Amino acid sequence: MELTSVHTVMTIDPNTRIGHVHLTVSDLDRALAFYRDVLGFEVTSRYGRDAVFLSAGGYHHHIGLNT
Repeated sequence: MELTSVHTVMTIDPNTRIGHVHLTVSDLDRALAFYRDVLGFEVTSRYGRDAVFLSAGGYHHHIGLNT
């Protein structure tokens, strides 16, 4: 019996806009270091060790990181 594989490639429309996303992370400081220091997002607010919100270009937040 011969098995064949069919792969459907799906891509997101290039005109798609995403306002913001919230991510649950296990290590808030590690995630913050990545999004701030590597990708260049700016911290807009932080709630202790529970949550931090980051943005680019002055938006209230593009990424919410929560534990």
